[in-house]
Amino acid sequence: MHPIEVEFTGVADGSLLADVMAAVGDDSIGFPEIADIVARDSVLATEVMRMANSRYYGLAGVVQSLQFACAVVGALGLRSITLSELSRRSGRYPSELNAMSQAIAAKAGVLAKAQGVDPQVAIAAGLMVNLGRVLIAQQDPIGFAELCHCDPNEREQIELERYGETASGVTLRALQHWSFPKDFIASVGQQGDDPLGGILKLVVQEVQEQMDDEMSCAEGVS
Repeated sequence: MHPIEVEFTGVADGSLLADVMAAVGDDSIGFPEIADIVARDSVLATEVMRMANSRYYGLAGVVQSLQFACAVVGALGLRSITLSELSRRSGRYPSELNAMSQAIAAKAGVLAKAQGVDPQVAIAAGLMVNLGRVLIAQQDPIGFAELCHCDPNEREQIELERYGETASGVTLRALQHWSFPKDFIASVGQQGDDPLGGILKLVVQEVQEQMDDEMSCAEGVS
């Protein structure tokens, strides 16, 4: 069995990113203070600015302030972006999974507006939904390649046999370890049982089908 780690203890600058995660989870710390911490990591700050200025949030103007950018993406968005950056620094990051996560986040944000779900939360969930697959790809690239070429209907069983849990289970364990809200974790894990979960289920299936037609899951690792 090949257990998957979710702590990222060996990541360069991981302590700073962990500080961001802790600050976002502290209700007594506001966006000005959080922005000051984010600003200490230029790569993370750039990614937060990029996300805030993306079409996902539908702003008419250009976000130029990091403090405003943090407010635009919201607390959950900051958590998701930071955890994505932690995973990115822990090893190779499959480019197709990055593209998939971005597509899921964008579509989830659009659907959220029409279904009464907070778009910030939906976008954050979309960014996280494939985290388990990313970690598998980094820590067991051979197994990841095999999973990508197996029958999709058999994938979860193979994951259970190889890792003792599914990729979705790895995602939920990572979200729990990094103290994401329980209702957010439930929506990501139990897709279809609540409005946000229903959005994720629909969008994940749609994006997966689109990308299955366009690329091989075992290629394009950066």
